[in-house]
Amino acid sequence: MSENVIIALISGGTGIITAVIGSIGALHVTAKKDRAQQQANNEKQKEDLKQELIKYHEKNREEMREIREKDLREMREDIASVREDVTAMGANLQQKIAVVEVEVGHTRSDVNTLSARVEKHNGVIERTYRLEETDKLLEEKIKVANHRIEDLERKV
Repeated sequence: MSENVIIALISGGTGIITAVIGSIGALHVTAKKDRAQQQANNEKQKEDLKQELIKYHEKNREEMREIREKDLREMREDIASVREDVTAMGANLQQKIAVVEVEVGHTRSDVNTLSARVEKHNGVIERTYRLEETDKLLEEKIKVANHRIEDLERKV
């Protein structure tokens, strides 16, 4: 292109203008083709990026779905484990309650037995106290009787 301009300048005259106009036209056509090619390249790059973005989102969406499914499986397993633990704890608690109820029954029986023995013991204590009181009275009466006998023996 610049060679045409130089040749046209050397040739001189209207040929120069024609050569310049021809060169400008050629430049314009080349620039237009370059712009069209650049625009096509840009469109292709946009389309490629769009396709990559779509693939990335699809892959990301699939990964997120897999993560959610895994999390749900783990939560279900955790819930099942908690249910088993609660059931086992409930059974264990029922066994312990049964043992405690038996022990309470034994304790009540023991308390009743001890209460009866205490009542019996208290009865013995009361009788012993009455016997001791009676013994004191009898000793006093014996002393009095012995004094009378002594008095009677001295008189006789």
